[in-house]
Formats: sequence, structure tokens, C-alpha cells
Amino acid sequence: MIRKTSLLAGVALALSLAACSPDPESSFARGQEAFAEHDFRAARVALIAGLREKPGNLEMRALLARTQIALGDGEGAAATLERLPAGEKGAPEFATLMGEAEVLRGRYAEATAAVEGIETAGADCVRALALLAQGKVEDAAKAFAVGEGRDPADPRLLASSARFELARGDIERARMLADRAAQVDAASIEARLAQALVARVRDRLPASLAYYDAALKEHPANFEARLGKADLLLVMEKYDDARPLVSGLFEEAPENRDIALLRAKLAARDGEWKQVRDILQAFEADMRDIPQMRLVYGEALLELGNGAQALTLLQPMLRANPGARDLRALIARTQLAVGDAQGALDTIELLAMRPDAQPEELAVAAKAAKAAGSNKATEFEKRSRQATPEWVGGELAKADRALRNRQWESAERSYEAIMAKGASKNALVLNNLAYAKSHLGKKDEALKMALQAVELDPQNASILDTAGWLLVQNGSRDRGVAMLEKAAKLDPDNAAIANRLARAKKS
Repeated sequence: MIRKTSLLAGVALALSLAACSPDPESSFARGQEAFAEHDFRAARVALIAGLREKPGNLEMRALLARTQIALGDGEGAAATLERLPAGEKGAPEFATLMGEAEVLRGRYAEATAAVEGIETAGADCVRALALLAQGKVEDAAKAFAVGEGRDPADPRLLASSARFELARGDIERARMLADRAAQVDAASIEARLAQALVARVRDRLPASLAYYDAALKEHPANFEARLGKADLLLVMEKYDDARPLVSGLFEEAPENRDIALLRAKLAARDGEWKQVRDILQAFEADMRDIPQMRLVYGEALLELGNGAQALTLLQPMLRANPGARDLRALIARTQLAVGDAQGALDTIELLAMRPDAQPEELAVAAKAAKAAGSNKATEFEKRSRQATPEWVGGELAKADRALRNRQWESAERSYEAIMAKGASKNALVLNNLAYAKSHLGKKDEALKMALQAVELDPQNASILDTAGWLLVQNGSRDRGVAMLEKAAKLDPDNAAIANRLARAKKS
């Protein structure tokens, strides 16, 4: 009886294990689906499971190698491809994948050898990237150019070439290549990401965000697109939108240093300097390669009273980049904090002597000069309250650029700085400040300034448009509609004004 029970139990266990073993075909299907969605981590798990059962499935093996390459795992991809039958390794598809894996592994000669004799855009891209990694920029450009001339055109190569040109500083050519990649394949995420990067470098932040959104609409799990969008949202000061995205990325890749920097920036925004330090401390060894991380970490150390340590971190950066304005100001503040007033004055004076010196820079200079016993303190203090034409021009340019890029806090800060220095009776400054404040939810302040702008320039259609729409939003519908009607008469071809007028009448 005991033996029979044991036998039945053994059979049941074997059947249960068989039921729990993944079906290789379903694993492959899950892997394909996850890959298509750019959920490469899920794809890797499914494909590895499938290959355990069917190690000879070449299509599944190729997809696993592509997945590992997408994850930056050159070693894993190479190991996957090494298990191919000897007769298959030289096939163009597999050889090109091995070339990509070798580039990721830093084995550039091997990468080039892997694609020798293969005349495809994919092989051209491997050759170009291998040459670029070796510092052979002109040879890489030639390799990309060969790939660009292939027929049919390859959107992945075109997108890679766009990034290459962007890094070389040829923004217009990068834009042309990225747009061409998108024309070849409107669904290409590589094309959309290249377009997003180009738009950002061109200071077209809303356009860059639209490209990221388009990429994520097609591939919501794509890691690079989510990371790029999160970083851009911080630049655009959309902190509430960025937080859940950064949180999700951190859960997925807690050791990623780019995500750590985003988390630190959000903590700095909240004034949580201890949290900033705790986030970035684990990446001290990597900071030489990430100047922005060093800058944020240095400021955290200063705010936590570790000025000497901050200087050790920041001063080498200034020696390498003496024209870095924010960095110079931060170091001067740090020198003041550790009691080196003369050092602070020597550091900040280059900025304080500029005709477009910022009030904050002049304030630090005045404080340093006073502590160092310099007679320049009075001059710096006086200039901090004055508005030079150079400063006003620079601040207006900053404010207008921020407004165009929907960086409402920066726009508000610059316009208010201009007004604080006696330039408040400018209708357009008031109008633009009102517009920025309205997007920050400060409706009452915005309306007050918009109406002041109307008093100064009652025949300006744009100014009437801002004030009229704010009146409608704040409950004064009839007065707002009347103002919008006047704006529409002054500028009858303005579709935006006509649209707001129609909406106001329906409200």
C-alpha cells in the first residue's frame, strides 16, 4: 500500500512539473509580444525560457540576441550567438548581430571582422560605431554615408547617423536625417527618439516632448523614451508629471545612474538635500563622467555644511570649464561658506564685472568683497539694484525663450526680475508675465497684470487676447468676450484669438 501511494505521488509530481514547464511556443509568442512593445526585460525572460526547451530554434535565438543588445548586454548577446550551429554563424543576420554585440563589449576589431564583406545598412552601422568608438570620426562619417545611400533606406541607420551628426554639432544635418528616418518608417521608435533629441538641442522643448509622446504611444514600455521624457519634463519644470515616471523607472532599474540624477534633482527641487546626498553618494566613483551629477552633489554638500568636501569635488570642474557660469557662482558661495572670502571674490569677480551680471552674482560678490575688506563691495551692491541694458536684454531673451518652451516658473522669475529693477511699465512684459502666471495657477495675479498691460497698450491684439481670456476664466464672461472681440477685429487673421473668442461665447 505504501509503495502504491509513493508511486502515485511520483506520477502526480511528474505530471505537475510537466504542466508547470513553459511551453516553448507560448514562451516565444510572449517574447515576441514583449519585444514588439519594447518591454525587453520581459522579452528576455520569456525567450530564455523558450530556448531551454527548444535550443535549436534559430528565430527565437536571434530575437533573444536582439533583446540582449537592446538591453546593452553585449556579453549575453555574444553568448547567445555563440550557441548557434557553426554553419549559421556567418549568415548576414547573425553576423551583424554579433558585430553589434562586439561593439557593446568594446571589442571593435572583432566587431568590424564580424561584418566583413556584408553590404547592408546594419553592417554599415556596426562599422561606423566601431570606428567612432576608436576615435576615427571621419572614417565613421564615411561608413554612415555609405549606409545612408543604401536602397531601401534603413531608418535605424539614419537615426544613428542623426545622433552622430548631433554629437558633431551639425544640428541641421541631424534634423534632416532624423526626419528622413521618420519618413521611411513613421512607426520607427529610433526615428522618433532621434527627432526628440534634435528638437531638444534646437531648444524646441514642446516639440521634443511631442516626439517622446509619439514614441511612447507606439511603444509605452521603451526605456530610453521614458527616461528621455522624464529628463525633459524636469527641464520643462513639469515636476508633478515627472515624479511618477521617475518613480517607475527607479523601480525598474534602481542602479541606473541617469535615474539617480533625476531623483536627486527632484529632491533638490524640494530642498531635501540629505536625500540628494544619499541618492548620489553611491555614484561618487562615476561622477567624473557626469558633470551635472557632480554639480548637484556639490550643492547638496554645501547645503549640508560640508563646504570643504564640495570644493574638492567642484574646483577641478571649474579648471576644466572656466566659463561655466552656474558652477563659478556655486564655488564662490561655497568658498564664502568655508570662510575664504578672498577666494570667493577672486572666483566671482569675473562674473560680477560683466555688464550683464545677475543680481545674485553681484550679491555674492558684494558679500565676498565686504568680508575680504575690499572697497569694491559698495560698487557691487549698488549695481545689484541697477538694470543695465545688457542685463535687461539678456533677461528678456531668457524670459521669452522660457515662455516659448513652456517653462512657466523660469519665465515668471525672469519677468519679475525685470520689473523689480524698474522696468515694470512695459505692456509686453506685463502681458507675458500674466500669461506665465496663468499657467502656474495664479489666476488673480495674472488677471491684475493683464489688465495693467491693457491700460498701457489698449490697441494690442495679443494683450487684449490674454486679458480677455483671463477675464472669462475668472468669471467676468461678458467683459472678457468684449475684449476678445476687440482683439479679433484688430487681428482678424489670428486663428488662436478667433478660437478663444468662439470658446468664450459658448461658455
